[in-house]
Amino acid sequence: MRSPGLYRFAIRSLPHRRVRLKALTQSISRQKAGKLEDILNRHRALGGALVLFDREGIRDHFIYGDARKGTPVDGGTAFRLASVSKLMTAAGIIRMMEMGAVSLDDDADASLPYSLRHPDAPSTPVTLRMLLTHTAGIHDGTAYLKALTDGATASELLAADSHTRHLPGEGCEYSNFGVGLAACVVESRTGLSFECAMQEYLFRPLGMEASYYPSRLSAALADARRIMPPSVKPAFDAAARQARQVSDWNVPDPQLHWNLAHGNCCMDAASAAALGMALIGQRFFKPETLAMMTGIHARLGSRDPSLGQGIGMFVLGDGDVCPYPLYGHQGMAYGAVHMLFLDMKNRRGILSLTGGASEARRYIMADLNRALLKAWLSDE
Repeated sequence: MRSPGLYRFAIRSLPHRRVRLKALTQSISRQKAGKLEDILNRHRALGGALVLFDREGIRDHFIYGDARKGTPVDGGTAFRLASVSKLMTAAGIIRMMEMGAVSLDDDADASLPYSLRHPDAPSTPVTLRMLLTHTAGIHDGTAYLKALTDGATASELLAADSHTRHLPGEGCEYSNFGVGLAACVVESRTGLSFECAMQEYLFRPLGMEASYYPSRLSAALADARRIMPPSVKPAFDAAARQARQVSDWNVPDPQLHWNLAHGNCCMDAASAAALGMALIGQRFFKPETLAMMTGIHARLGSRDPSLGQGIGMFVLGDGDVCPYPLYGHQGMAYGAVHMLFLDMKNRRGILSLTGGASEARRYIMADLNRALLKAWLSDE
């Protein structure tokens, strides 16, 4: 964001219909709930869900505002998770690794119909670990951005401007395309479509109602809209997306399935919290696997000095928010601002899903998410 101060001023000047938190379950005090509600309103959240949980279950589940025009958010409303999808994707692949279906460190080229190798380092293998930690030497070039609307095969994108200046393993550049390619590697290794693999290894075992294809969800999906500049039409039209029927979701296609894993996962708040509880509960994933996932594999550098990069997750080290690290991911797309973060020290977590809110941020972390994290961690 080039002028965060100007954007913040404009947001504060916007007229706003105040949202009220409706508790589906509540353990925190009214005072603390009111503080969280004030933050959501200060950042002009339009509608969403807020969940606080620990290893035993959901302690607080709040909903507020509208999912679509005239349709309030309810406990079953699903949201497109944007980049929180990367945490879901990584957790599923980690589980596949635990079950022996994939390896994080094998050469991905061994099973793909194309090569992921950097043109300046043709002898250096690219691995799933690299793709999930943004160290594979792949970035989101102009060809990738154009392909989001016009379409392209993975081969075509890799032959264009999808490689970084630095070599694989020698730098970290956040890449949607790189994580998307992880799904293609999964398909080529398991023989399953990425959707089927995630259902088999993560979603069904944890009881999550989730899919990378909106049309496969029975729950109503929330719109997402930008609040600045204001718009009558949603930037993400949930009804239109759910109406797009996809018949071959169960057929692997490593050439075309590069546009799922990084941001297209959709689910309700309770399902997203189920993964958080699995990560802090130490019952589903092996402890050594969690240690590997939460370890810092790279740094995001000047893009956000407070963030380290784990496997599919951020490691937030910001003393202004918390005196010890927090682990999770943020998602921002079409105006929606989401996050799922974990306090591994005290085995608790927070999930915030919105249909639109202030996108103000200095680095990567949104002002809204930083404020919610501070309020959640503070004493009453």
